[in-house]
Amino acid sequence: MPSLSSEGRELTYEERRAPAGLAGIVSRAWFIEAPRLQRFEKILPLPFAHVIVNLSTPYRLFSPSGGSVVVSDAFVSGLQSEYLVIESPKLIRHVGLELTPGGLHALTPSAASASAGSAGSAGSAGSAGRVQDARALLDGIDLLVDRLRACSTPSEAIDVMIGWAIKARIRDADPLVAAALAAIDADPDLTMSLLADELGVSHRTLITRFRTATGTTPKRHAQVLRFHRFVDVLPTAGVAPDWAGLAAGSGYYDQPHVIRAFKRFSGWTPAEYHRLVSEYGQEAAHFVPLEHLPAQARS
Repeated sequence: MPSLSSEGRELTYEERRAPAGLAGIVSRAWFIEAPRLQRFEKILPLPFAHVIVNLSTPYRLFSPSGGSVVVSDAFVSGLQSEYLVIESPKLIRHVGLELTPGGLHALTPSAASASAGSAGSAGSAGSAGRVQDARALLDGIDLLVDRLRACSTPSEAIDVMIGWAIKARIRDADPLVAAALAAIDADPDLTMSLLADELGVSHRTLITRFRTATGTTPKRHAQVLRFHRFVDVLPTAGVAPDWAGLAAGSGYYDQPHVIRAFKRFSGWTPAEYHRLVSEYGQEAAHFVPLEHLPAQARS
């Protein structure tokens, strides 16, 4: 059970890659216990989904248009193409699964009808851009929460979380969508028409099956993935980044393209983002601590 210290902040963190039985569905599982860095946090769009069981006091989720809701103790965060703002508990203590973009579809009973190809079906297709009670989508959540609350070590909690996912799995990942995801992962700049041609399907079939499995479109997923990777390579300390140089090597056409992507996905300019994240280091690259609630969430 590793106990780490980051600038005087004691935390316990354990992570495990998913077993072979969950390949293509779950990427990793983790346990974390740590005091929050700040009361609020802005979560930038991520190219994967999560199932999380919160073992602390509740999170609060703020809408960009104003208002807030208390998040369930077990929740699903589908693929996001906009940032989220949350109020964290004073002690963060939760167990989570990082799902592949199509992983939620493989675990969601209500997605059974979606496997026939209806983009409007319930389940994973309706989860993108949403944080919702896991009980509305997944089976066995009450028992999972009870078992996790009874665990005495992070390793035991991860065992329970992975065991639940193995039992909850009701279908394999769609092979067409898996192939599309692999192609986008290799080249986020790949055009969707070329991708459809390479996979031997029509553009419409690609969009429908991709949306059914992930809740989003291949193009939007590629945009989020590109931004996510761009943020990963940004230096978070020292002198200001060479934005033009970084843009040239990242798939963005030029510096204005980078600025538009930052405003869209984070609500900040690149310079504003870098100034904030430099205070906290790389661990805050996608989960940015905020001392105050953003003005738009207070409206």
